[in-house]
Amino acid sequence: MSSLGGKKTLEEVEKGLELEVKTLTPMWTGNATGVVDRIHETGIIGSLRWWFEVFIRGLGGMVKDPTKNERSSFDSEKYEKSNATDERACLRDAGLCDVSQVFGATGWCRRFRLTIADQTQQDTSSRKQISASRINPKTNKNPTWWFLDFPRSGIMTIQVQSLAQDFPAEVIGGLLQFLADWAAVGAKAQMGFGVVEPVSSRVDTRTLYDWLVATTGDRQYSKLPSLQNIFLTCIQLQNATDKSTFNLKYDLRQLFAGQQNTRLRHFVMGTVKGGRIAAKVKMSRPYGYGLIRVWGWILEQAEVYNDSWNREKIVTVIYEHLSTNYTMQSWREMNSPRDSVTPNNSDVKGFLRSLLGLGGEDDAV
Repeated sequence: MSSLGGKKTLEEVEKGLELEVKTLTPMWTGNATGVVDRIHETGIIGSLRWWFEVFIRGLGGMVKDPTKNERSSFDSEKYEKSNATDERACLRDAGLCDVSQVFGATGWCRRFRLTIADQTQQDTSSRKQISASRINPKTNKNPTWWFLDFPRSGIMTIQVQSLAQDFPAEVIGGLLQFLADWAAVGAKAQMGFGVVEPVSSRVDTRTLYDWLVATTGDRQYSKLPSLQNIFLTCIQLQNATDKSTFNLKYDLRQLFAGQQNTRLRHFVMGTVKGGRIAAKVKMSRPYGYGLIRVWGWILEQAEVYNDSWNREKIVTVIYEHLSTNYTMQSWREMNSPRDSVTPNNSDVKGFLRSLLGLGGEDDAV
């Protein structure tokens, strides 16, 4: 197989791969009305695409900017007129960014099919109302979160089938393994849902890495999540419960409390008031022996920063709170002395290899 995945036989394409996973925290993938009637494939694919964009932006590849209303679409005429000798470059000339080439766009089908054999059950042990063990000084009440439905827990089999002979299904398998290692799958990750693990062996992430590094370019993305501005950590708390996640959520918000910091607090931790802003910091509910994942992305520059705040200070405040109040198992952050595996590593490919559990030199291409 070449660094681009190579062409497979028709039999290999049809076979694809299967990954049996179990939930470590309940999963949320609601339907159009918000009801979690089953595990929806669209919720899984959305998580996969988000991280695929993070990786390709980090490598300087081509990713359309949703904040500028940019959209990919395939133009067959431009494809035929392209002078590029590389297939991916031809597709870029035809209007497809490196992400849309895999996940689809107008006039271009997704390069894989993902289906789920769902054996999960409604998790009625997950409460529909959770209050933090904190008192909001403004309301003199416990901050409370409500959920309209129950999430799901159990085992599912994720089946990935390639729809093109030059696209290996193992690219998606590697993405799923990364999410199982570091983040979450499905919706409402900021509410602690979606941590999973493979039931049997790990998926090899090398094919994913090889595919990603072939998109390497010199583009920069200062206002969007990328490998250069994310952080991922795992902390531990004895006797942790679901309430512990919401205590942490409240405490992190309070790090940026104060009348002058309202915009900053909303920018970092999200808000549903007025113009909805998604939280840039996510966290899981406890699993295993009190483990809680925390991950997020903080921009180098933003309009909400002032003379008192910048990315370094924001991430330092979060890091110090977590390392002081919890047992920190790991902290991953590119080009930072805080990184617990490769501190001050500015090599984006090396950082990516480390996140994917791949060692050694970059001999893929």
